[in-house]
Amino acid sequence: MLNLPPQFADRFERARTGVAYRVHGSGEPLVLFHGGAGSWNHWARNIGPLAAHFTVIAIDSPSYGDSETVARDVSDDAYLRLVVDTVTEACAGHPRFHLSGFSFGGLIAAATTAQLAKQVFSLSLIGTAGFPAPKTGTLGLESRKKLHVELGREPLVCELRGMHRRNLAKLMIWDTAKIDEQAVGMQMQNVERTRFDSRRLSWSGRLPEFLEHVRCPVKIIYGEHDVSAYPSLAERKRQCREMRPDAELAVIDDCGHWAMYEAPEAINRLLSEFHGGV
Repeated sequence: MLNLPPQFADRFERARTGVAYRVHGSGEPLVLFHGGAGSWNHWARNIGPLAAHFTVIAIDSPSYGDSETVARDVSDDAYLRLVVDTVTEACAGHPRFHLSGFSFGGLIAAATTAQLAKQVFSLSLIGTAGFPAPKTGTLGLESRKKLHVELGREPLVCELRGMHRRNLAKLMIWDTAKIDEQAVGMQMQNVERTRFDSRRLSWSGRLPEFLEHVRCPVKIIYGEHDVSAYPSLAERKRQCREMRPDAELAVIDDCGHWAMYEAPEAINRLLSEFHGGV
């Protein structure tokens, strides 16, 4: 179990779509979308501070966390429709709301905003996916299956935790001193509960398609050392400006991909200011 404050589990909901989400705070809704191989807990260090200004709705995307599993052959558009319908139900009664997405969740948030353009009043994207697949090799992330083959046996829990710690350092968190036991525990639990290959959407190249239909203000945030910003942060910033010239761009110094965990104070301030919470 994760060592998180109990209030995060106080208001657990499940939409008619089978998608699970947690609600905390009051005010205009701010819907949060997690990254690939993740869950709502990608926002564990942000929900409390943001809930001081908004009704925070932290979603487990379909086939992640506590949400129901979808068929493996579900189409991308059908998958996205489940999310749109979930947000519509979760925000019912609110004339306007705000969306924020991390990595894979950035593409999900942009697609949802494109569909609900008249109701979404601001969209923020953190280390967003939705660009074409990298042309170079992978980051060398390890898996339980590969570790099993290398060891010739089922890995021990301590060995699995070590694997997830190394993966966090390769992709998620730049300052390895900030990879604490909670981060490792969340990563381990999230990977084990992931039942959808997010790369289908993350590397789809569809972000420009969705942003073209977004009418609200957009803010795009990257960590200075985000390795997902292929082929470089400078090129990714250029791509973002080309897609959305009016978007606000922000770079968090000394930070990697999972900025909400590595630099929570900066993220909480940027989101609160941008989405109108302060």
